[in-house]
Amino acid sequence: MQIKKEYIILGLIIAALAGYLYLRSPDRTQYTLPAIPALSAADITQVQITGGGKTQTLARRDGRWVLPPQGFPADPKRVNEMLETLAGLALTALVAESKNYTLYELDPDHRVNVKAWQDDQLKRDIDVGKAAPSFRHTFVKIAGDDRVFHARDNFRFRFESGLEDLRDKTVLAFKRPDLQEIHITQAAASVTLTRAPVKAAAPADRPPAPQAWQFTDGRTANSAAVEMLLGELVDLQCQAFIDDRDKTGFGPPIYSILLKGSKEHTLNIFAPAAKDAPTHPAVSSGSDYPFQLSTDQVQRIMKNPEEFLKTGE
Repeated sequence: MQIKKEYIILGLIIAALAGYLYLRSPDRTQYTLPAIPALSAADITQVQITGGGKTQTLARRDGRWVLPPQGFPADPKRVNEMLETLAGLALTALVAESKNYTLYELDPDHRVNVKAWQDDQLKRDIDVGKAAPSFRHTFVKIAGDDRVFHARDNFRFRFESGLEDLRDKTVLAFKRPDLQEIHITQAAASVTLTRAPVKAAAPADRPPAPQAWQFTDGRTANSAAVEMLLGELVDLQCQAFIDDRDKTGFGPPIYSILLKGSKEHTLNIFAPAAKDAPTHPAVSSGSDYPFQLSTDQVQRIMKNPEEFLKTGE
């Protein structure tokens, strides 16, 4: 009888120990993740990013994103990446409660604070730290909560851009099929190219004849050279903007391009500030601000008008 009691007591001790170990198991989640309110990227109207002693604000105005206070147009791709990250924010695990924020680059000297509003309502307020070792998560801290969490995805780099990086650098944009004329001027030389149907008889039941570029006197242009030029110009991106002068402060251009279609598009390139300067100042109809093009870009764009003449003519 005494032995039976000892077995019962031993069994209870084993059961209690097993229960304790089960509850202490690292695979058991003994915490509740904070609820992240639902938010659509389309509902965000303002984003504020603070880090490295600087604060940058982005605001939606008249259906587009700008950079106050100057009102510079913001890069749509970069803004959309930020909005999707903020809207899709998802916490996946508790990382630490020790408040050792330096370990996660969430201390005041390293963190990036991001806030997002829907009209006048603050919808997101997070401190963004470094990427987790897996590079599939980011260490974050939520406003009002001292704990450190894993957030899904590696996204800190999306909020580390400076003002110049966030500006929309597209300075010329058009649709190639829409163009009908190209006017190029270099010093005293100039040339005009027009798009005209290829001279070939085709039955009435066939699609319209393709079009080719030609000079105004009827000579056929080097289509490959023309298309290479248009390839450089379509969705042209500048290196940087020039903010200390307006578009009239550069004198006569050394190279000018006028593109005609349903709209007119212009690009004027000016001499560099110095002989060995790595950029050329330029202005275009697609930007309210003067800008810099790299020397490589300029060399690809500034073709001698004679290069557009078809070989053999």
